[in-house]
Amino acid sequence: MKIRSLYLVTAVAALAALALAAFGAPDAHAALASLVGAAGSLQFAAFMPGVIERKGASFDEADALMEIKLLLDAQGEAFKGMRAKLEERVAAAERVVDELALKAARPGGMGPGRSASADPGEMKALDFAVRALLAGDQAKAYRHFAEAKAMRADSDPDGGYVVHSVMSDGMTKVMAEISPVYRLARRVPMSTGASFEEPVDREQLDATWVSELGSRTDTDTPQLGMFTVDLNEIFTMPKLSQKLIDTASINVVQWLIGKSGEAFAIKEGQAFHDGNGVGRPRGFLSYTLSTAGDATRTWGSVQYIFTGASGAFPTSSATVNPADILVDVVSAMRAQYRDGAVWLMNRATAGICRKLKDAEGRHVWVDSLVLGAPAVLLGYPVEIDEQMPDVGADALAIAFANLAKAYTVIEQPGVKFLSDPYTAKPNVVLYSYRRIGGGLNNPEAVKLLKFGTS
Repeated sequence: MKIRSLYLVTAVAALAALALAAFGAPDAHAALASLVGAAGSLQFAAFMPGVIERKGASFDEADALMEIKLLLDAQGEAFKGMRAKLEERVAAAERVVDELALKAARPGGMGPGRSASADPGEMKALDFAVRALLAGDQAKAYRHFAEAKAMRADSDPDGGYVVHSVMSDGMTKVMAEISPVYRLARRVPMSTGASFEEPVDREQLDATWVSELGSRTDTDTPQLGMFTVDLNEIFTMPKLSQKLIDTASINVVQWLIGKSGEAFAIKEGQAFHDGNGVGRPRGFLSYTLSTAGDATRTWGSVQYIFTGASGAFPTSSATVNPADILVDVVSAMRAQYRDGAVWLMNRATAGICRKLKDAEGRHVWVDSLVLGAPAVLLGYPVEIDEQMPDVGADALAIAFANLAKAYTVIEQPGVKFLSDPYTAKPNVVLYSYRRIGGGLNNPEAVKLLKFGTS
């Protein structure tokens, strides 16, 4: 992150203040002008390119200030009074720089954690840029995108003018609001490469008790597997009239974020549930199913519990409580995955679950008293997910999952835009796309409820 200008201004201001203190108002300007004039050929060498810039997590501003101090040493007797005061400020400047560096990395700061909100000037420049892009004026679009990027301290000049962090952040927000799987899963950004791989420890190391003099034999060695997810491409290609582009009074950037975000979110949400993994993410409902527990079933298969009734919860009787089947689902998950687990079901299924009661006649569904907080079912949050199937014969209508540990979404940040104002005149064709993938990295952290007899 370039901050050369910030510290140049700070340093000159500090020198002006010191000159004022050392020489008084009449002579301060002349003293500072003498310093700058003497260093004119160097242009304050300490601020040449490459000195004050972010390198990993450290800055070199202290070195820059030391260069200024050495420059002062060469100015003779006139600056001896300033030297001592500048030495006192070197340590203070180092502390200020460290604090600035820390704030820059925080949300809302100047660094990568900066929030998605943008100042009005930046959004106006982006709006003009997108209008120009839709109209096919690539040169004009480039100028406006460059103008928008110049307003951000964390912009990447090599990132491409049609991939902007304001768009990316806004698109992410829209998609997270629509797809709970996208919001709750582990997300891995991919800057390079076409796939993501990581080793998976599928087994536990065996241990055996032995007496002091007893013989020792080899124990089983755990085996490692490999989890792999490919990046896939999803696109939209709508037509817009040239008149609409020229005369629209709405903010084109916000409109694009909303429409593209919704389109991507719906398709991606479907793939996260039932995608087959061919040219799209693989959904957690598409994996091999098994009634066996975690210790015995084949790795990669997902455990399910069945209700015993086709397309329904079991019938209530003196010995059967329909809500007990939900207790069985929770109990099937290992304790280390329950913290962070949620229920996934659509709104129609939620309506059925709201009516279930325990043996004492108490509802197992409890609505939250806090605005915006989810309801809880058996003590665990409920996420309304309209991509989950309706209750029906053999339907996997309810999932109990810790998605942060179970499902991985990989993506290349940003949505890329290409416009074609020529082939469909008087319309402009806008081709937007992004790359994303997904897969189940830990099937033990997902349990499904099947509305069937086996």
